[in-house]
Amino acid sequence: MSTENESDFKHAVDKTMDAAGGMVGKASASMTSSADSFVESAAISDQYEIEAGRIAQQRATSPQVKEVAAKMVEDHTDSTTKLKRAVEQSGKVSADDMPSKMDSRRQKMIEHLRDAPADKFDETYLDQQVSAHEEAVKLMHHFRDEGDCPQLRSFASEVSPIIEGHLERMKTLSRT
Repeated sequence: MSTENESDFKHAVDKTMDAAGGMVGKASASMTSSADSFVESAAISDQYEIEAGRIAQQRATSPQVKEVAAKMVEDHTDSTTKLKRAVEQSGKVSADDMPSKMDSRRQKMIEHLRDAPADKFDETYLDQQVSAHEEAVKLMHHFRDEGDCPQLRSFASEVSPIIEGHLERMKTLSRT
């Protein structure tokens, strides 16, 4: 197998792994109703979005993808600040309980993004973003409706429209 074929094969495998992980994440997000699980999932989601956005700002070739990546860094940094505030007000969980690093699934997605061939980077980023935002929307909606902590339910209600907007923007960019 030539080096180019090996690279294409690895990229295809990475893409499949990301898609499978996204399905698992969406299933998990649609069942998260405890404050501690929600905080962990929301914090890791923000961490992934910020890191992926930083990588895309450096590697993307499309000006629109670079622009949306900067918006992801800005909005998810803001979301993390709001989440910390909600956690502090909740009395159910502590800011110390917020994870300081991504889980292995998101870390793998970051690796796949870093390893994506230059000519497939924008597509890879957008595919990951659609999946990640579908998962985040499920997480926010389910917790907003079923969560066990009013302060965190309020946070989920506040950020849901922003994440829904991100999802629509990513889907639009994916089609262009």
